[in-house]
Amino acid sequence: MLVRIGSFAKATARRQRHGHGRRKPGRVVGVTGVAVGLTVALAACTSTQSSSSAAAGGSHQPSLLGMPCAWPTAMSATEDNGDSAANTAFPDSAEQSLVTPIVATAGTRIVLSGRFPAARYASVQVYTPSGASTALDDYRIAPQSGSVNPWEHQAAPGGRFTVTIGGNSAPGQANTLPLPVGATSQHPGYLAYRVMLPAGENFSQVPVPVLTVEQGNSTRTLSACSTRNASLQFPAASGSGAPGAGASASTIDALLRKVQFFKPPESIWNSRGVANPSTSYLLAYLVRPPAADVVVVTAKAPTFAPGSDPSPWPAKGEDVRYWSMCIGMLTSPNPVVANKLAGGGTDYGCRADAATTLNAAGDYTYVIGSEAQRAAIGRVPGVTFLPFSTTKTSRLYLLGLRNLLASTSFTHTPQAVTQAFDPAAAAAAMGPYYPRAVVCPLATLTAHGPQACLR
Repeated sequence: MLVRIGSFAKATARRQRHGHGRRKPGRVVGVTGVAVGLTVALAACTSTQSSSSAAAGGSHQPSLLGMPCAWPTAMSATEDNGDSAANTAFPDSAEQSLVTPIVATAGTRIVLSGRFPAARYASVQVYTPSGASTALDDYRIAPQSGSVNPWEHQAAPGGRFTVTIGGNSAPGQANTLPLPVGATSQHPGYLAYRVMLPAGENFSQVPVPVLTVEQGNSTRTLSACSTRNASLQFPAASGSGAPGAGASASTIDALLRKVQFFKPPESIWNSRGVANPSTSYLLAYLVRPPAADVVVVTAKAPTFAPGSDPSPWPAKGEDVRYWSMCIGMLTSPNPVVANKLAGGGTDYGCRADAATTLNAAGDYTYVIGSEAQRAAIGRVPGVTFLPFSTTKTSRLYLLGLRNLLASTSFTHTPQAVTQAFDPAAAAAAMGPYYPRAVVCPLATLTAHGPQACLR
């Protein structure tokens, strides 16, 4: 999940048409009237506070002992069927983060007691008010005596663990994280418990950890909040969390003229908010094409851990723990697409690794189109459909490739890219794993396949 991406509500897309004849398949028409407005919006954006109903909290969070309950914030695209304030900051629909504010004095200890969930990934993370984090990924969490960590050794989920925040925590000490530095009642630090791809894609079955707070001679166990979501407070002075903040107008213009994936600067996910530092990203701006067109995205897929249950990590033959491709709105609050379907259910704009079709060479091909185009796209062999929004009026979208927990032997991740906003540098570092994207007439795709669009 990215930090809050800046508001572009005032930005509108304009397509510049080059002639009125037939367009060459794969050609991306230019964009005018977007880059300058987008740059102004990026420069003006400084708020990364997660907008949400004030079920608890507000601008002044209470101390931990005074809090009525634990985990007052849940961040997930699927919370309330994707139609709530929890669907913010471009989340992955396979991810949920439970968050508790931390305002504590030195000597405070927070003990998190939980069970290893039936999920592909889990982590415990502590964030300072500026967003900097310390983290324990699942395979680094030592189990309690008599239990087994299923990310260390093959075992069923459900074993117990405890993690201590504060107290006498020291670097390298097992299952300990430090209290956040600089936390105040106005801008607290945060404790986050993150789970990715639970079994059955059912977050309600994930055991919620219990928090026990020890301050001086007082001890209190906090039960989970029955309602969410409280807002998260981050200092506006920390700078913009927008994906193009710091980029020039010419850079933004170039990124809008063609669908090009780039690495955002580190500040996008690692310096503000509650983004996962174990995840690396490539992003791309996308202006929704005319109704007769679709967007085709292809690259080689990394290998990944199997299923939705824990498995030992690192593992031979697995490049990453998890990867996905998502599409969301570039306009604030940057939700991932969540389309209510006529037959019931919701089509979220994310496709996890296991839900992505690969060809014999291990390559994926996503086709992004409207729900009305879905049936036609589904008849094209070897492609995976991603939806544009059925309800949002903005034509500005954000595409995101996520790699979570890359193996040290896998060097073609976004982490290997050193230059921000530079598609050429990203392509050079990632090689065949770098996504190529083009706009293509749906008629060309259905008649001749995705290769006709990519020529």
